[in-house]
Amino acid sequence: MVQALDQVWVGVAEIGLGLVFCFIGHSAARVVLAVWGALVGFVAGSLLYVVLLPRVEGQVFAAVPWWAYAIGMALLLAWLSFAFYTVGVLISMGAVGWALGQFLSTTFTMPSWMTFGMGLVVAAGLVMVGWTLNLPKALLVVLTAVVGAGAILDGVQSLMGQRLDWFSQMGWKTDPTIHAAWTVAFVVLAGAGMFVQFRQQSEDNLRDAYKRA
Repeated sequence: MVQALDQVWVGVAEIGLGLVFCFIGHSAARVVLAVWGALVGFVAGSLLYVVLLPRVEGQVFAAVPWWAYAIGMALLLAWLSFAFYTVGVLISMGAVGWALGQFLSTTFTMPSWMTFGMGLVVAAGLVMVGWTLNLPKALLVVLTAVVGAGAILDGVQSLMGQRLDWFSQMGWKTDPTIHAAWTVAFVVLAGAGMFVQFRQQSEDNLRDAYKRA
């Protein structure tokens, strides 16, 4: 019962955040960076707890539940991302780079040690890009629309209780209609997000959009 409720809340949260990213991502740059920072912080806090729990002696650390550390880290990174432009960009680009590296390594069936390395390399590359460049509006619109569309559909699938493995060759062979339908839905949703965002009145780069918000 609890697991089912957790699945529902996760699905609803994904859909809500996906809608924000997909349709108002660039024009609400400051809020989006803060939300992204909170997501990264929640995951980082959870992983930090898992890593430190067997290594830290004493009952004080173990007495605090994992979600307290996760929420604390989420609030910290959300505040840093909202208050400081550079921090928000670096956290966001690093998270996107890590996810992209994991996706590439999984797609090409790389060994586990190379999967970790690929995530670090791509994350570091995107961090450097975010550090040195004032990202243009077009890139940000495409990025937020794609990320948002993926989150919306993943949330819908989570509510339905059947997450789709997008890149499973076996899945495409056994049920190509379902995979094709979800792919078309993703393309249409991402395209709609780009269309809506490009029609909004907003600055031409991330720094200006961030300062305006």
